[in-house]
Amino acid sequence: MHFRILGPLEIENPDGLVDLGGHRQRAVLAYLLLQANQVVSTSQLLSALWADDDAPMTARKILQNAVWKLRGVLSRPPRAEQGPELLTRAPGYLLRVPQQRVDLLDYQQRVVTGRAALAAGEVERARRSLGEALALWRGPVLSDLVEEGICWPELTALQNRRLDVMEDHFEAALACGRHQLVLPDIESLVAAEPLRERASGQLMVALYRCGRQAEALAVFGRVRSALVDGLGLEPGRELHRLQQAILTQDPTLEAPRTAGTRERAHLAPANLGAQPPADSPAGPATVPTPALSAPTAPEPSASAEPFITPSAPVAPAPRIPSPATHESRTASVVMLRFGLGGELGRVLAEDRDRVLDVLTQIAREKTELHGGRVTSVLGSTVLAVFADGADPADIAERAVRTAAAVRDSLSVPTGTLTPPQAAVHGLTVHAAVASGEARLPRRPCADSPSPWGGGRLVDTCRTMLDHVQAGEIHVCDETRRHGERAAAFRRACASALAPWELHALHDEAADQSWGRADAGVHVSELELMQHTLLHTRQRSAAHLITLIQGSGRARTRLLMEFQRRVEETHRGHVRVLAGTVPPPRTGDPLAVPAEILAAYCGIEPDTPEAHATARLRATLDGLGPADGADLYAPLARLLSPRPTTVAEAGTGEVLRAWGKFLARAARKQPLVLIWDDLQHADDALLDVVERLTLTHAGVPLLNVVGADSGLPDRRPGWATAHPRTVTLSLSPEAGDALDRLLESLLPPLRESEVA
Repeated sequence: MHFRILGPLEIENPDGLVDLGGHRQRAVLAYLLLQANQVVSTSQLLSALWADDDAPMTARKILQNAVWKLRGVLSRPPRAEQGPELLTRAPGYLLRVPQQRVDLLDYQQRVVTGRAALAAGEVERARRSLGEALALWRGPVLSDLVEEGICWPELTALQNRRLDVMEDHFEAALACGRHQLVLPDIESLVAAEPLRERASGQLMVALYRCGRQAEALAVFGRVRSALVDGLGLEPGRELHRLQQAILTQDPTLEAPRTAGTRERAHLAPANLGAQPPADSPAGPATVPTPALSAPTAPEPSASAEPFITPSAPVAPAPRIPSPATHESRTASVVMLRFGLGGELGRVLAEDRDRVLDVLTQIAREKTELHGGRVTSVLGSTVLAVFADGADPADIAERAVRTAAAVRDSLSVPTGTLTPPQAAVHGLTVHAAVASGEARLPRRPCADSPSPWGGGRLVDTCRTMLDHVQAGEIHVCDETRRHGERAAAFRRACASALAPWELHALHDEAADQSWGRADAGVHVSELELMQHTLLHTRQRSAAHLITLIQGSGRARTRLLMEFQRRVEETHRGHVRVLAGTVPPPRTGDPLAVPAEILAAYCGIEPDTPEAHATARLRATLDGLGPADGADLYAPLARLLSPRPTTVAEAGTGEVLRAWGKFLARAARKQPLVLIWDDLQHADDALLDVVERLTLTHAGVPLLNVVGADSGLPDRRPGWATAHPRTVTLSLSPEAGDALDRLLESLLPPLRESEVA
């Protein structure tokens, strides 16, 4: 059997993956594997499985049953001579397993071998061994159990020690002259861990060797700014020396002529920030770095700046306030990280900084709106601090609301049928909030960002952020306690330091600024839409409103602001259903009609087909007997998970039945349909949507359509000759900097790219 925990928990034998049973059994096995070949006490296992206040009276019995079942799993054939054994050893249990059968033990041994080779100067062998060790990782440690709520400090420690191994691997690769090969990986690590000086130094060397000297110096500037502004610390001596070596184009920074030699490359960042990890008793290899000669690399002063030339005068650096200028105060820290991928991958490298500048400005505006201050910006990571005020609950609330406001301003709600999505495919927001005591300046300087001594909170946020998925906001326990009056939280359990995730802001505290601000430019359109809804209700007359705008993000926000106002103002008296039409060949063209029908009937996506059809029949019966039997068969086909059923019945028949269903539903209760991206719809669906107002004129049905210019291009006479219809061309929003920037950078999608 082979045991794998560097990723999802897996056991594999020659016949394939082994079924490990339920959650408790898998958790017990995982914890024993973390301590393989060591005795684990019963109390340790009980603490790992349950919090102190959650353990049931029968906890020990449950643990014993799990161990008994695991022994049955481990004893299944085929049996090997050195197979795993789960033994009872006071004061608990021992899982005896060969080292080569556990990926964690194999990884640790390869790390020891690689570091020994690195210490001996055998850099090529070190690179191979460390690379093989890192290749054993298939994702976060025990990621499947983490998703189920496991929170163990050992997992966070393993993830952090992996970063040290990555830096050792980069050092060996740079010593072998493979800077181009590892440059993308170093950039990714520095973006995720902006305060790791050793990795930042390695990135500077790799960029310099690739002929990107200015970018190498910019890395130093970002690291120094983050350390000074965030922690009140200067970069270490080695990083300063490396900056000077780049400025003077020191020949010792050049790549070695041959790879695999025992001679160490002259890399200034070889041991920056190295800490002895627990992967090896001896810790990482620490080979002395040859000192740069005085003529080529003079001792730097604390004032060295990243963009000066060797001949330029060196200006004195801002004085770092002494501890006497600081005081301990209650504060909350927000750390935001923006991910750029997907559609933004088509943006040129030199333009990505422009996107990041706009994202940073959005974060700064939201922070200042809630009384906070951005103290550090490093690449795609923004750090903000909230400390004004004496009420810890108010400070934490403003920090949480800021994180939510930044996330929501960069996402597009797609209606009640689907979860919110990123404003641009690939643009993700990750946020973490930590609260507690921090050392802050007594009197911030007005003409420069004030450094502050909130090191513990910053470290906590950075650790939390490593486990935050796109769109999530994780908070520490103290933030959760102080913020309960403003928001609801749920267990995250991705990190021992971040046990809570923001679930929702309470109505009275919710930050609606993104919605109202975006809608502010189109107040008249919103008023017209609300006035049309009143006419629809009072006169029982169907209406169609079409909103045309090139920027789908701003248009969608306007549609969702209208939906929010309808649900708030006509609560219980008007039914609102919404959906977004997928691009051609990326989804079912009838997906939105099916979702609208399912939402009205109360059918969830995972509802069994038999139950779904029963709910449909009950809904039709509740609308009245007329045409119920005729509508049931085609509508059941629309809800069927098998696409062929619609094709067999004919799209036209299904859509006609769907239109009749909407008319009957609107007669019972006024109905608002909100469509977005209707330009993607096929001709059959466009015909039905356009003619709903004519064929069912005498029912209180308001149809609101959002589309770009592709709709009038396809249908030049769209709704122009019909009564009770209006088409509005929305003007661009002057304040939407992100929309304007992306539209200037992103080329339009060609039809072939959509397929």
